[in-house]
Amino acid sequence: MAKIHGAASASETLSGNINFYTMYVTTLDITHTGDILNQSQQNLDDIVNIISLVSQPTIMNNPISVTLNGIAPTLTGPGFIFKFAVEHTAVFNRSGDDVAILKELIHGTTIDSVLLGTSNIEFTMSDIL
Repeated sequence: MAKIHGAASASETLSGNINFYTMYVTTLDITHTGDILNQSQQNLDDIVNIISLVSQPTIMNNPISVTLNGIAPTLTGPGFIFKFAVEHTAVFNRSGDDVAILKELIHGTTIDSVLLGTSNIEFTMSDIL
């Protein structure tokens, strides 16, 4: 982007208040395909839209298909890991639980006929990458 009278330029600035989150999910395909007509891409877009109700992710990875055994806090079996960051410190915190609001937003939601809850989706938060 070219400057116009010195008033505009292309840039992205992140502050130091970044929190990093990891979502672990089973039974829901959130493969990134880039095709908005693809169901797994729509599932991922739905997850991002739900997160964005509270805070827009500023950094996201493409979900990675993995076996969650030993990686997720309690989930096991095949699933996905999706990492994202937001610029608002403790935005999903309630009563000392760093991911309480994420759980409130997503638990009980149905995406692609999959009811999301404690048995198939978990979150963790970190202050560092």
